[in-house]
Amino acid sequence: MILEIAFIREKYTMKSLLLRLFTPTLILAAGMIATTPANAEDLSDWKLPPVPVPADNPQSAAKVALGHQLAFDTRLSKNDSISCAGCHLPFAGGGGHTPRAFGQGGELGRWAPSWVNAAYYTSLFWDGRAASLEEQTGALPDHMGPISAPGEMGGHIAAIVKRLNRIPAYKKEFNKAFGEDATRQNIAKAIAAYERTLIASKSPFQRYVNGDSKAISAAAKRGFALFQGKAACVACHSAPLFTDNAFHNIGVPQVGPLKEDLGRYAVTKDDADKGAFKTPSLYNSASFAFFMHDGAMSTMKQVIEHYNKGGNPKDAHQDAIIQPLKLTRKEKSDLISFMKTLTDKRLNHIHRPWLP
Repeated sequence: MILEIAFIREKYTMKSLLLRLFTPTLILAAGMIATTPANAEDLSDWKLPPVPVPADNPQSAAKVALGHQLAFDTRLSKNDSISCAGCHLPFAGGGGHTPRAFGQGGELGRWAPSWVNAAYYTSLFWDGRAASLEEQTGALPDHMGPISAPGEMGGHIAAIVKRLNRIPAYKKEFNKAFGEDATRQNIAKAIAAYERTLIASKSPFQRYVNGDSKAISAAAKRGFALFQGKAACVACHSAPLFTDNAFHNIGVPQVGPLKEDLGRYAVTKDDADKGAFKTPSLYNSASFAFFMHDGAMSTMKQVIEHYNKGGNPKDAHQDAIIQPLKLTRKEKSDLISFMKTLTDKRLNHIHRPWLP
């Protein structure tokens, strides 16, 4: 009996010792199991994908450098007065610094949207009338765009081609990038190649979704949760691009010189598209000077308030997804904190390059 008791004591003494030795390890392992990806937010859907590049316009350093010059060169316009970057200003998040863009014809009807992450768009312009960045330039035959639009840059493409080829440095650079002198096609390709580099890949949010949990604040994380939940922003500004590449009527008031702007309807002639405009990406939007297709709003607070009240219910064509949100003041603040994490500051500091 004494031996049996002694054995039991020794048995439980050894068990206690083993528990003391291994309990911290077991607790740590349990903690690791409890915080593994099963309980962590999966952010992989929000990682920016590789930029789509058309087979007939592969990227090259020479082409991108040339496109950078052309985008900042006023000689692509009538009277040497306007460049692409004259409406798409880096410090304004790549968008316009006036409510509506100004061109050869004076004030236009729409705000110049940001060029940041435009490489991911499946259509260009607020009404989606261009299918590619190359088409959007307006340098290609049968495709009206900023360079050739009379009311915008108002350039005459044939004359621009001749002019660029008379400039020795440009002639050399076109031959380096394309193996030939300037043509309207490779003007469009060079500018498009440059635009495909304007990607907000270094924004705090992209660092966050790529594994840096400290890249954004607690307020921004709450804002991101609201963005995907109560605020319903994700309904149109979806992963991974913060745009569904679609068109919506969100009840924006019509302001500016146009009495009416039917948006996508002008392209499709579908009544359902009346007043519908392209969903823009939100990258670098915290730097915008204005918002919406007609620059009707000048602060992010105004944009959030517009959505919070449910847009304009009196607009017969407003999308059904636009409903009052009932966001609190704190929630609105958290949303703005999140929006600021989408800014890649590098793109706000692009400078005019040396021009031949």
